[in-house]
Amino acid sequence: MAGALISTRRASDGSLLVEVRGEIDVETSSRLRATLVDAAARFMPTRIVVDLLHVTFIDSTGIGALAAGHNVAGRMRLGFVVRHPNAFVASQLRQTGLYDTLVTDR
Repeated sequence: MAGALISTRRASDGSLLVEVRGEIDVETSSRLRATLVDAAARFMPTRIVVDLLHVTFIDSTGIGALAAGHNVAGRMRLGFVVRHPNAFVASQLRQTGLYDTLVTDR
């Protein structure tokens, strides 16, 4: 398993961009979860944008990490959106019923 690279940067509009590259699986999902939860609590952005353009694989633990980030952001009244999921990632999110919740910016 190749793992994942996770980087964050603050945008000029107050949002926080979390870019993920590689595989989000049992080995890397806890790091993604921690990054998302920490970002919401420590940085208090206006919203969190998770860019999955370069994610090659996601399993249920990775989807769980995204859901945890979404839940924490919701409790803190922050926006949360997933951007650029490839066909495989989008399919996994649809199968779990989370695509509209995570990918649609509301």
